[in-house]
Amino acid sequence: MPDQPDPFELFGIDSDSDVAGPEASASPSIPVPQADSASVRSPETSLPMGSGAGSYGGGGRRWGRVIAVAALVIVAVVGVFGFWVNGQLNPGSPGDEVAFTIAKGATVSQVSSRLAEKKIIANASVFEWYLKFEGQSSFQAGDYEGLRTSSSAGDVVAILKAGPAPPRTVEFLVREGLWESEIRALILETFPKMSPEALDVALASSHPSLQPSGSTNLEGFLFPAKYEVANANDADPQKLIDQMIAAFDRVSAAEGLPDATAKLAGVAGQRKITPYEALIVASLVESEAKVPEDRPKIARVIYNRIAKGMSLGIDASVLYALQQRKGSLTTKDLAFDSPYNTRLKNGIPPAPINSPGQASIDAALNPAPGNWTYYVLTDADGSHYFTDSASDFQRAVNDAKARGVF
Repeated sequence: MPDQPDPFELFGIDSDSDVAGPEASASPSIPVPQADSASVRSPETSLPMGSGAGSYGGGGRRWGRVIAVAALVIVAVVGVFGFWVNGQLNPGSPGDEVAFTIAKGATVSQVSSRLAEKKIIANASVFEWYLKFEGQSSFQAGDYEGLRTSSSAGDVVAILKAGPAPPRTVEFLVREGLWESEIRALILETFPKMSPEALDVALASSHPSLQPSGSTNLEGFLFPAKYEVANANDADPQKLIDQMIAAFDRVSAAEGLPDATAKLAGVAGQRKITPYEALIVASLVESEAKVPEDRPKIARVIYNRIAKGMSLGIDASVLYALQQRKGSLTTKDLAFDSPYNTRLKNGIPPAPINSPGQASIDAALNPAPGNWTYYVLTDADGSHYFTDSASDFQRAVNDAKARGVF
């Protein structure tokens, strides 16, 4: 049989200290008689010295040592790996705070990669395995606070599990066409810590540059837009009103409202239109127009009627005078005595009747060319029919009623 390989030689280990087993050392030399070439040796005498049981037992002890050494190597490798993993999960003292946002629909893998990019964690792959071990499969989208560079995995998971930080700002949306009284109510609803008395003081004491001298009326100047109000300012009405007036100033300047008199020269006949009056016209357009293409046409009708000394006949102005929002006006409503009732009074109202948006301000400053003096709603989508004939207007009214438009 072939000799068994020495395991120590396989692993490059010196085996000089190895000694044969007791059976081998105790065996006496047995003289073998000479035989002729035809003689056949017996099996016992043909075995070489040391090939018996004693020699096999020595090889077993060598393999045992190999297994022991291999086990020590494995333990060492596992120990080193464990030490490395621990270092990835607990990299040391946390550093500076880092802003971190989880996008809507982000996966755990994407969150882990983003954390690693921000150097909040040391290793994205190790962190993912840690999350699986913790049974964490998702996180809430939003902005997070308290995360620092070189944070431990446990601290990071604790912050992410707690959810995003509350918003630092409050969104405040003002739609086009709201009255000042409606905006006031909306402010108090959105900002419950704001004092109604303090808000009234802010409204009365704020004076935009285009406001007539001596007026305290902010109607038309509280620009409709979406505002971001810092939590630190959610009880300060003056800052909010200032923010809204500043937005109006930016838009009105961009549209050229301060130069309205020059821009609108001759548009209302001999009547010069001041910037404030142009804002009033914009508010009337805002209340009447339902589709964008009608805005400059309605502005033209208003200016044409001013030029002819006609009443504007805009029902929205009557509703403003009544301070009521409703779908139709009664005979009593139409007879309500108010400078805002354009059914009774000629010319434009004394002040805006709402907060017009930028599109209506633009239309008031750039009326469409035309000689129309009438318009009527003729389509469910809000489109109007325009004409300069009273009889044609009445025909269009009857047709719209017959079709159930109003």
